[in-house]
Amino acid sequence: MRTILKIRWLMPVLWLAAAVGLMLTAPNMEELVREKGQIEVPDGYSSSAAAKLLDEMGGDAADGSKTAVLVFHNASGLTDGNMADIKQGLDKLKAEGEAYGITSVTSHYDNKELEKQMVAADGKTVLALIGVDFGGRTPAEARDALYAAAASINVEHYYTGGWIISEDVVQSSQEGLKKTELITVAFILIILFIVFRSVAAPFIPLLAVGFSYLISQSVVAFLVEYAGFPLSTFTQIFMVAVLFGIGTDYCILLISRFKEELAQSGDKTEAILQTYRTAGRTVLFSGLAVLVGFVSIGFSTFVLYRSAVAVAVGVAVMLIALVTLVPFFLSVFGQALFWPSKGSIEHKPSRLWGAVGSFSLKEPVWAMLVIAVLMVPFLAAFRNTASFNSLDEIGDKYDSVKAFNLISESFGPGESLPTTVVVKVDEPLDTQAG
Repeated sequence: MRTILKIRWLMPVLWLAAAVGLMLTAPNMEELVREKGQIEVPDGYSSSAAAKLLDEMGGDAADGSKTAVLVFHNASGLTDGNMADIKQGLDKLKAEGEAYGITSVTSHYDNKELEKQMVAADGKTVLALIGVDFGGRTPAEARDALYAAAASINVEHYYTGGWIISEDVVQSSQEGLKKTELITVAFILIILFIVFRSVAAPFIPLLAVGFSYLISQSVVAFLVEYAGFPLSTFTQIFMVAVLFGIGTDYCILLISRFKEELAQSGDKTEAILQTYRTAGRTVLFSGLAVLVGFVSIGFSTFVLYRSAVAVAVGVAVMLIALVTLVPFFLSVFGQALFWPSKGSIEHKPSRLWGAVGSFSLKEPVWAMLVIAVLMVPFLAAFRNTASFNSLDEIGDKYDSVKAFNLISESFGPGESLPTTVVVKVDEPLDTQAG
């Protein structure tokens, strides 16, 4: 620690250079999430085995082509005028669709046998199947091109399909990440101002954890791109929540102890050294425990859980920040760090929790009975219902979800995302015996 204090002015320069350099050179995390962050079922399950068989057959993903469902809807019922507009619009897509990457248009207008499958019995919804060639475009660009192609159709319409929903999931996760970052920073600032009652002290945890997050996110991006590191749409949110949570907690412990030591010794250097001999050891061992916990998650087979191993990278970087960057601020600002607060920021003993603790020690049986009674309402309200509908995660503000819900209401969800059964045998199936 003495060595770090001697070169303290070099520390913020190194951290700033590392953050800027990594952010400028690291792969784009949003693009990585889009390309490699989809939640997939691990090997050994029937759905993953079927996916491999489809790839062997040469599915539509092999040549960059996809399919989308175009949904037309009128809550009051589609009129003859609506149906005429739909037919005219689909004819236009066939004639001019190539410019938008549309390779095929399938509807009941071309094949009357498809009418039961593509025209809802309630008369409110009509479907059309659209073939799409990405042609080097991103899913977002291909989706936007589809909407541009159908812009002239004067009937409420939306596109949906597996790849469009996946794109909206990524977009939703990125929007959620930005909100999470803003809300986290705002709440942490409020808490820190309440705890320290000073102008400067609350910004030290934010700077230390902020640098840790930026650098670790870039490191994770490199690992994902070049080392096959697990990634999901939740990875960045995991990192924000955990790093800002425990990082702020650790900083509060270090800064609080520093103030106590400074009040006793009056020397900044000695106060910092004593802080890291005592509270620093606690923070180190606590951080290592968190790091090991998230590293162990990496042994999971489910990619969503495995992607949380990125938090371990963030914790490792944050621990380095706590012993290099935080001492710089403590040494430079010293007592001024706590202005205008005066006196100790130690928490006074709580009468409430003191009484609760004493009661629990003296009457453990009664304490457990009280806890059991308090648990009854929660146990009664628990329903143990599980949902496997990923669309619930992003809400119905996205057009792909609106389209899916319309199909579910008029046809049933299987019409939008049907199940594919894959059969593989040793003998050929294109024979009478097969």
